[in-house]
Amino acid sequence: MGGADTFRLYGTELAHTEQLLNDGNYSGATRVALTELAAEQAQQAGWAAFDAGHAVPALQLFEYSRRAADDAGSTDLVANSFVHIAYATDARTATHAADAACQVVPVDAAPATLALVASRRAWSYAVAGDVGGAEHALEQAWTSLESRPLAAAPHWSSWIDSTEIEIMTGRVWAVLHAPEKAIPALERALLTYPDQWARDKALYSTWLADAYIDAGEVDQAASTLGRAVTLANPVASARPANRIKEVAQRLTAYGLPEMSQLAERVAKLTPPLPAEL
Repeated sequence: MGGADTFRLYGTELAHTEQLLNDGNYSGATRVALTELAAEQAQQAGWAAFDAGHAVPALQLFEYSRRAADDAGSTDLVANSFVHIAYATDARTATHAADAACQVVPVDAAPATLALVASRRAWSYAVAGDVGGAEHALEQAWTSLESRPLAAAPHWSSWIDSTEIEIMTGRVWAVLHAPEKAIPALERALLTYPDQWARDKALYSTWLADAYIDAGEVDQAASTLGRAVTLANPVASARPANRIKEVAQRLTAYGLPEMSQLAERVAKLTPPLPAEL
C-alpha cells in the first residue's frame, strides 16, 4: 500500500493519541509512553504524506515527531525523526539532519537502529555528492548490523536486515554513478525481494535501471524499468512513479526500438493519488 492509502489511518491514530494526552490524567510513566507513541505515529503519518508526494505536511509531522520524542526522552526516536527529515528535504539540510541523527542516537542502541541511522546518513551524503562520507556511513551500517545485539530492536527499526542494507548500498552507489558497485548489490537484493512489496521493489528497481544506464547496459535498463512500471502502476505512491519518469527521460536519448512502447506505458502511469491529503 502507498502513502495515499495509509495517511488518513495514521493521521487518525495520531489525533486520537493527542486527544488522550490533552484530556486525560495519567501517571508520569503513562504520559511519557503516550508521548512516545505520538512521536512514532507522527513519523508514520509523515512518511505516508511524503510517499504520497506531499513534502510540506510530511516535514511538519517529522518536526512534530522530533519534539514529541524529545519530550518523551527517547533519543533513538529523536534520531529517527532526524532521519525522516533528512529524507524529505534538500541535500544540504539532509546532511545536517543525518549528522544530527548520528549524534543523538545512543551508542548502546539496538544494532538495527544504529544500522538504520547510518544507512540513511549514507543516502544523504550520496545525494549531496560526498563519496567519502557515503562510503564511511555504509561501512558503519554494515558494522552495526553485524555486531552482537546489546538491546532488542524497537519495532520501527526491527525490519532492517542485510537485504535492506544491501539495497541502500546499491542505491547509494547508483546515485554516485558507480555502477560496478551498485549493480551487484541491487541484483542480489532484488532477486529474492517479493513482488507484493510493489512500491519498494518498483522504487529500488529504478536505481538498478540507472546503474545499468551508467554501465552502458541500456537494454537491461529498459527491461528493468518496464518491470518497475508494472509494479508501480496500482500503488498509491508518488515516489516510484516520479523515479520511473526520471529514468525514462535518461533512456530516451538512446533511441532503443522498444523505448516508444515503454515511453507510452510511462506516460500512462498515473498512481491513484489525491491532490490534497
